[in-house]
Amino acid sequence: MSDASVRVRVALPCTGLGRQQRGFERFTRELHEALRGASGLDLTVYGGGTLEADERAAWSLPRNSAAAAAVGRVLGRDPYFVEQISFFGGFLPHLLAWRPHLIYFADLNFGNACWHWRRVTGQRYRLLFYNGGATTMPYTRCDRVQQLTPEHFAAAVQRGEAPQRMFVLPHGARIPTALAPRDPARVAAVRRAFGAPAGRPLLLSVGLLDRSIKRMDALITAVAAMDAPRPFLALLGQETEETAAVRQLAHERLPDGCYVGTWAASRMPEAYEAADAFALLSLREGFGLAYVEALAAGLPIVAHETAGTRYVLGAHAWLGDTRDPAATVALLGAALRAPSDETARRTRHAAARDRFSWGVLAPQYAAMLREEAEGGTQRDMTP
Repeated sequence: MSDASVRVRVALPCTGLGRQQRGFERFTRELHEALRGASGLDLTVYGGGTLEADERAAWSLPRNSAAAAAVGRVLGRDPYFVEQISFFGGFLPHLLAWRPHLIYFADLNFGNACWHWRRVTGQRYRLLFYNGGATTMPYTRCDRVQQLTPEHFAAAVQRGEAPQRMFVLPHGARIPTALAPRDPARVAAVRRAFGAPAGRPLLLSVGLLDRSIKRMDALITAVAAMDAPRPFLALLGQETEETAAVRQLAHERLPDGCYVGTWAASRMPEAYEAADAFALLSLREGFGLAYVEALAAGLPIVAHETAGTRYVLGAHAWLGDTRDPAATVALLGAALRAPSDETARRTRHAAARDRFSWGVLAPQYAAMLREEAEGGTQRDMTP
């Protein structure tokens, strides 16, 4: 592929695309859009659900289907594993016909299947793993690993991974060049949709509606402990098996109102615009795209303090030990009292745009894909 006239064929498979609303589904589509027309690259997106016109379908058993659950019981594996392995079966005809130079993947078991196929058949392609979920599994079935923060790079080295097999390149995000002023009519309409009464600040959280990962229950408990007038809380994200318990806790602890539900991805900018502050209390994130989205919207942010949140948010957030309820209440209060004028909002927006927008990162991603297809030896992106 050293010939400059050869276009590098890159497959972007995403097993939940068209069905799920994780960060990787959004990332896959945004990356494809950001690199459309990039010199020397031919990118094809593969998904399994409702797809856009320029995306290819690969058959699979959806993780939330009865069939995936039944197969999982037989195999002793979870339905997400079944979705990934069945997706590989649907992807295989494309793999044989299109013969990509590089497969850029985030679904770990799908990547394992690609590695085994390559080992058995000798088909030539490279495997680049996007570690968006911050897995700690050994990186034995890929050629290179993209870490999204220096924190995860350092942790991998500490547990014995070879530094030369990894590099750091953060998640890209669709961020406008300039932050538009808040539209009062649009803000009022979103607040009405949430059921938020006039005169109360709106605190937003975005992520899986669960207790074990995004800790939505901890945020509900902290808001319930705040002095009046406490903020109205809106929790937006993908529903999980724990969502019913989260919704019940919100009903019990926040009888004066809390919105818990899925919100259309196309309307997420409106939700961020309507909010007065943002909080997400995850103890660990692969990157934290929602933090970047909230920062790009100009919001003051509360997060659990880690090397990762310090890297992503810097001085533009209120960080602390959110396992301590009293400390969390204090952080929320400080964020809600933070300056909210247009100058403060534009400063936060610029902090996100200048580091994480596709306008900044797309050329780096294009170079990464070309070089990884060639063998991954031309770039040193260690932190």
